[in-house]
Amino acid sequence: MASRLLELPDEGGSNASPDGSQIAVIGKAAQVLEALLLRPEGAAPTQLAADLAINRSTAFRLLTSLERGRLVDRDPETGRYRLGLRFLTFGDAVRARIDVVNIADPVLRQLRDEVRLTVYLSIRNEWGAVCLKRLAGPEVDVLAWKPGQWLPLHRGAGPRALLAALPDTELETYLAEPMNRTTRSGALTVDDVRQMVDITRTRGWSLNVEDLTPGVSSIGVALQDISGSAQYSISVAGLASRFQGSSLDDIAAAVMAAVSRVAAQIDGSR
Repeated sequence: MASRLLELPDEGGSNASPDGSQIAVIGKAAQVLEALLLRPEGAAPTQLAADLAINRSTAFRLLTSLERGRLVDRDPETGRYRLGLRFLTFGDAVRARIDVVNIADPVLRQLRDEVRLTVYLSIRNEWGAVCLKRLAGPEVDVLAWKPGQWLPLHRGAGPRALLAALPDTELETYLAEPMNRTTRSGALTVDDVRQMVDITRTRGWSLNVEDLTPGVSSIGVALQDISGSAQYSISVAGLASRFQGSSLDDIAAAVMAAVSRVAAQIDGSR
């Protein structure tokens, strides 16, 4: 979709930079979508051109590209364009994410109070994960991963839990990617990653031992979303001394129980 939009003529003139041209075209496409949002009955290219103060040919080309990407639909009888049904899919995805955060919040707070560690909720993003929510631990607040920050799947307990939850075919695609899987203790080989995934799958939770921050360890468990896909994880982090012996098992059991409670509520909301 993006590549088609970028093929449109640059309205900024021949001296405009490629990056500036691309940004301008994407901005105009967004304006077209915003204009259609205000016209639920649909609009013809001439109407949109007038609304946006652009020429008709530019409006038509933008609409044609958006239609190819199924972001707008054209009524063959009236020639009017409306927002495409694909936005229902986008809306469902956003709503699902918001629902999971709201559902998980009280459980995350209970988990924090129970284990007295910093608690995270993360969501998978390509070959990594983004922190959605962080609740500071009452004893030690681990700041290594803040909301909105991205970590690769091989680093940190939350991302590693999501890595282990990948379907086998997708895991093989990930392992075939030419990427530098570095950690504080060195680079991971493909065999290292396979072993880490196998261990995580066997016990049901991932373990990070001082990988991101010296003296800090963490445990993570994958969480299924409304669609049944493991797109989220819940993890806890604190002083490495807490993640040893029976305490390690107790923390892992608490995180797994929290994930089970959230998963049950998500299942009940379907």
